Parts: sequence; structure tokens; C-alpha cells
Amino acid sequence: MKVEGEEKAHEAVKADEKLVKVIDGKEVELTFSGTRAEDEVTLTFTIVDAQTKEEIGNLEQYLGAVGHVVILSDDAEQYLHVHPVDEKATGPKAEFMTSFPKSGTYKIWGQFQHQGKVFTVPFVVDIK
Repeated sequence: MKVEGEEKAHEAVKADEKLVKVIDGKEVELTFSGTRAEDEVTLTFTIVDAQTKEEIGNLEQYLGAVGHVVILSDDAEQYLHVHPVDEKATGPKAEFMTSFPKSGTYKIWGQFQHQGKVFTVPFVVDIK
């Protein structure tokens, strides 16, 4: 198949300067217990109402857990599916344990459900 038009230059994936995103009226902050490769790391997603800053403590089970996290290295060689520390958590914090196999830049997607609607939050981080 041939596609017409000019090919856009490929841009390197860059780490987010701030690990706070607003998605569907929710402010989600991602924090780490550490950012060193091969260490056990806890990823904590804290979810609040973007307008009122009130904690959202009624997240719903989505596919049997408080949320799901997928991590992909920038070279697409490392794929991690991460499970929550407490599957029955309801927020405002959702914690996930993982270990990054090597240093580099990683894209992280957290997926949660609130009031019947699934929302996905993307982050890009550097691991040393």
C-alpha cells in the first residue's frame, strides 16, 4: 500500500516535566518511590477532581481491579503489565508495584473507571 504525502520527522519521546495530567475532569498525579532501574518501585496515582481538588475515593472496579497500568520503553523492547498492590482500592490513591529492567525513557498508561466511565492517563518518565 502506498500512502501519499510527506513523511513527518520522527521525534524522540521526552519525559514529562510535570507528572500531573487532567483527563475527563480528573487531575491525576503520578509519584514514584524511586526511579532507578532494577529496583522495586511503587507507582502511586493520586486522583482528585480537577475543579474542586477533592479526592476521588469512589473509583470503580475495572476488569477486576482498581486500575491497570501498562509500561512501554521508548524503543518498544520492554513491555510491562503492572498489577495493583490492592486490587480492591477505591482511590484517591492507586498503587502499583513494578521494576524497570533497564534505564531509559518509558511511557506509562494508567487506566481507571469512575462513575461508569473508563479514563486513561499517559505519562512519560526517565529511569536512571
